[in-house]
Amino acid sequence: MSPSKEGSSNDHDIETRAKHEGLSLNKTRTRRGRRKVFCVELFIIPVIACAVLVVLALALGLGLGLGLKKTSSSSYVTTNSSFLLDPNFVVTSTPTTRYYEFVISEAVGSPDGIQRSMLVVNNQFPGPLVEVNSGDELVVNVFNQLPNGTTIHWHGQLQNGTNYMDGTNGITQCPIPPGMNFTYRFTINPNQYGTFWYHAHASTQYTDGIYGPLVIHSPSEPIYGQYDREVLVILSDWYHVMSSGLLTQYLSAAGIDGSNYGGANPGAEPPPDSGLINGKMTNSSLDLQPNLRYRLRLINMGTMTEFMFSVDSHVLSVVEADGTSLAPVNVHRVPIHVAQRYSVILTTNQTAGSYNVRAEMQSTCYKLSNPNLNTMVMATMTYGASPTTPNTQDWSDAFPALCLDLNSTMLVPQIAMNPPNSTETVVVFASFQQTIQSGGTQTLAFMNDTSWLGDSTNPTLLQMSKAGIQTAFDSNQFVIVNDNITVVDLILNNYDDSSHPFHLHGHVFWIIGEGSGSYVPGVSQFNTINPPRRDTLTLPGYSWVAIRFITDNPGLWAFHCHIGWHMAAGMLMQFASLPSQIQQLQIPSYLSNQCGQQSGGLVAT
Repeated sequence: MSPSKEGSSNDHDIETRAKHEGLSLNKTRTRRGRRKVFCVELFIIPVIACAVLVVLALALGLGLGLGLKKTSSSSYVTTNSSFLLDPNFVVTSTPTTRYYEFVISEAVGSPDGIQRSMLVVNNQFPGPLVEVNSGDELVVNVFNQLPNGTTIHWHGQLQNGTNYMDGTNGITQCPIPPGMNFTYRFTINPNQYGTFWYHAHASTQYTDGIYGPLVIHSPSEPIYGQYDREVLVILSDWYHVMSSGLLTQYLSAAGIDGSNYGGANPGAEPPPDSGLINGKMTNSSLDLQPNLRYRLRLINMGTMTEFMFSVDSHVLSVVEADGTSLAPVNVHRVPIHVAQRYSVILTTNQTAGSYNVRAEMQSTCYKLSNPNLNTMVMATMTYGASPTTPNTQDWSDAFPALCLDLNSTMLVPQIAMNPPNSTETVVVFASFQQTIQSGGTQTLAFMNDTSWLGDSTNPTLLQMSKAGIQTAFDSNQFVIVNDNITVVDLILNNYDDSSHPFHLHGHVFWIIGEGSGSYVPGVSQFNTINPPRRDTLTLPGYSWVAIRFITDNPGLWAFHCHIGWHMAAGMLMQFASLPSQIQQLQIPSYLSNQCGQQSGGLVAT
């Protein structure tokens, strides 16, 4: 199918913040007051007990969980059943080309029993599994049947030499206009393997269902051959209304609960209505075989929620984090924040029968409570017997309900790699600030003094490809430009008491330091002996983290909080690496042509 010559995006799901263009940086700001989060060392057996914070339930003006509007969509979502990976998939070092077609559309579904309109890939939720080997060429032709633009981001893919296939609206491409298609074509890095995913990267669209798993196999993966079967476990939070309406309310002067200015909860995010395991709130089942080692590939495809994952009576051996193979460490529970991935080995060697699979939503991380939310999401694992309703018990050891990663001392890469010495330091402060102006007051997210706002008609990659070594951008673009290969220490200070899962596009970084409070040069300590490597980390409230990466990948790369509401509020910055090489990228003409098809301008994400 060739791209249509007609069609244009509208603003139904891509909410604009154009009225904030050109805001003065000396506007009055007030740090938002938020519930404090207390940090402890996690999660080696037995887990250290701590007090669980109790949050007052606040009534939401939107009536979350209380019903839905009727929809005129004619198709009904089918549940994706490809969660047990095919053991006959040939894992090889001989590359090939793998072709997929995605149709992005709107349909009706009820993942948690409440019917609503949702956005889907090939009428499936979650979207279809993309399964490849390292070194394969991946070709995905995406057809947009939505009434507004969309993009697909390949989360965790390095995209070296193909930055224009990263799928980030306002940065590497414009949204695919309605009725048109876009072909993503790139080569999987031959040294990359593990658990990844894809999702829409335009506004908060992936909140409504545009996401799915991406698995990269390799005989060179250190943990390859240490398990017998593979299972996908997709965790996500879920809302009963379309995210576009929630986003409009969230970014409004009043906010979700009317407290954005003068209230107790400025910048409060909409809490979800339910949680899902493999696209369902209940009745998800893992039908396994006894006495086998299963690699459970855990992926958090949610918008806001960190989950605590466990399986009754079964120890989990953590062996992968975000595509990096780890020295195995045994735990009862795995905390997994938005956009992170872990692989755990589970052995089906207990008494035959059915067991509870638990994904507890860490609701203490929410600013607002949803009184209708059941935070314990359950599935069933069965082996050696017919499925029954499990009566198994949760692990008895206490655990802290805090939004943190596994302790960094547990994330020891199997392939040891010390980072090179740093040649550049970038210090960034992430915050939420109230902005007061003639049009009213709004709570926005900032990286230093910039609240990001993507331009859906002129992405920064195209700006750089036309202008050469560009160092000046619009006031809503915070871009670090360097035309030399450097080793960057990014020091990120969190001035918010909320934890934030930060993701860096196009890179795997070393986590070399972390601590409470703000980073203090000469005092805060770094670890450069085989530190953890990943692409998404959790930065706790009122804390700092230091990551190190190499700017040897030409392109414009986003670094942002992966909580959808926070990115929509502006918590994003960019790294422009090797702009002289950006001029040499073979950017397909249809990318720039589709930018000319846009009817909108500045968009939230």
